[in-house]
Amino acid sequence: MKRFLFYILLFLSFISVFANQSMANGLPIKVMGLNYDTSGSIISVNTQNPNSEVQEPQMIKSVRLSNPNRIYFDINNAVLIGEKQQILFENSIIKEIKLAQFDTNPNIVRVVLTFEEAYDTSKIKLLSSGGCVIIKPEVPKLSNDYFNLIYDETDNKTEYSGVKASSQVVQKVAIPAEQPANASASAVHEIEKAFQNTTLSNTDGKTYDSIITIDLSSKLKMRTKYFINQYIVKNNGLLVSGIGQLTTSRLFYLTSPKRAVIDLPNTYLDKPYRNKEISFCADLSCKDTAKIGQFDYNTARIVITSDNAEKYIPIYSKDSQSLFLVNSDKLNHTELEKQEANLNKAYVKKIDTKTNELILSFSSSVVHSIVRNDNAFSIFLFNVKSYNEQDLVKTFANTVFKNFTMSLLPQTGIRLSGKIGKKDILKIEEGVDGKAIKITLKRDSDDDLFIEKPSKKSNSKNKNKVVIDPGHGGSDYGAIREGINEKDITLDISQMVASILRSKGYKAILTRKDDSFLSLEDRVAISEDENPEIFVSIHVNSAVSETPNGIETHWYHDYSKSLAETVHKHFVKEFPNSNNRGLFKSKFYVINHTTSPAILCEIGFLSNPEERSQIITNERKQKTAKAIAEGIIEYLKGNK
Repeated sequence: MKRFLFYILLFLSFISVFANQSMANGLPIKVMGLNYDTSGSIISVNTQNPNSEVQEPQMIKSVRLSNPNRIYFDINNAVLIGEKQQILFENSIIKEIKLAQFDTNPNIVRVVLTFEEAYDTSKIKLLSSGGCVIIKPEVPKLSNDYFNLIYDETDNKTEYSGVKASSQVVQKVAIPAEQPANASASAVHEIEKAFQNTTLSNTDGKTYDSIITIDLSSKLKMRTKYFINQYIVKNNGLLVSGIGQLTTSRLFYLTSPKRAVIDLPNTYLDKPYRNKEISFCADLSCKDTAKIGQFDYNTARIVITSDNAEKYIPIYSKDSQSLFLVNSDKLNHTELEKQEANLNKAYVKKIDTKTNELILSFSSSVVHSIVRNDNAFSIFLFNVKSYNEQDLVKTFANTVFKNFTMSLLPQTGIRLSGKIGKKDILKIEEGVDGKAIKITLKRDSDDDLFIEKPSKKSNSKNKNKVVIDPGHGGSDYGAIREGINEKDITLDISQMVASILRSKGYKAILTRKDDSFLSLEDRVAISEDENPEIFVSIHVNSAVSETPNGIETHWYHDYSKSLAETVHKHFVKEFPNSNNRGLFKSKFYVINHTTSPAILCEIGFLSNPEERSQIITNERKQKTAKAIAEGIIEYLKGNK
């Protein structure tokens, strides 16, 4: 108990320091939120203090309240970055910690700690102290952590709770709803509204969690977890946003006409948007339309009608407040999120014989898309730029996620993908600060359907024949910067590589000889028809930021790794002053589906001004072609 009180004192003291320092220098404190470690045993407050001066310890007052038993104190001149947070505990003296922006004029962040009713809060004294703070309750069991459910394939999605703008306190509501002694008429009215026109009996005597949520800007009141109050076409896609906690079901497709459909459980749609059809192209250049409706009392349904319905994907915002539906061919990744993130760590936890969790932790908030079909699943992490492959391999080994792979995608970010069964159930949750994603996979059976059959190298390839694949082409420009197109650079270099190989007696085939469009499937088909000894795809890298630079080489199948190592060695030799980004095992379509040893070369970053100025020169193109060709020749000679 003494240790518990000590940590409480330290926690409150830390907040006091920031409050006093902030008022002294006038700069607002940035309160980043509450965080805890994976065991749930340590809670900290993540802040950015504009004044690093350490103050002498001093006392600060708090306010004691009852019903429930709690204390609160304010951080003056402070701004909460992100959403308010709430952590609940079980089997602990401390029951709840909440953090919220209490006021904006002046800026005040409020911290509320709720305790067991029998606990004497007068024992708590607030002592300010400098440095970092850690609060460690008595080994609490978290009944809910900082993850929000954003994707759910389970059958039972009916909930009657949401978020409350003022206090987030859950109310127990009986059906039929009888007016509590202290309840306001408006609150009772909202409680009754939450259950009208439902299939539930009003006489079953059950008790449900219910929260009345108020939109302070519009005075609208929510009766579910998510309230949609915006529905517009933006950046070639459909933006759906609102208040509360967004969750979706699996996106599915229909025919006659072709449609993409996604449901949002526990969602209430503002009436002006119901059954309203909007066009993606105001100039009528496309026929794609979207309509949203209240599918049932607790579910909103979005339907997109398009000849390319199967190309539409859902993208989830880093704060779980909005959903963006867009044709992946028209997606501009740079408009999603400017701040880059790195994958720091991955954790796997076995829940039971059929259920496992995978938690991904990032350096910054991530914007992502979830794509699921009957046999596979992928998460696209659009602003994530790096990860440690060796750590991932070790983490996934001997787990249900052993066939999952992480791939670095040009101009896209990173993709995590793996095989899952048709009847397996996925749940995906996102941290309230957007810095973590939890994937829960419940398998339908104990059969090991996750063993990936290794691809075998064919022994009947045409010796000394090479297929060179210039990335992009035609309407597919690839990366674009300052009017410079990736497709033009890749064609120039590919033609130079082919010329060098032919001069040495090798047969070189180009997938495209001019500025024409080829699908990924077309490129693979050309290679399979030619049956070459190797396949090499040439690309120019790009990123949201101008900082990344350097050369890298990608491979996927084990029999392609030697080719990647040989070619990349010549890259490094030819450009000793360039940033060597190394080798990546990546599941790019063209190097995954070709049966010949296949690699994808990223010759530099078009998004980096300095590197771009070099890449476009004829001298750099020739040196790049020379490095690739010499690597190919060394590999082919060693393969005799």
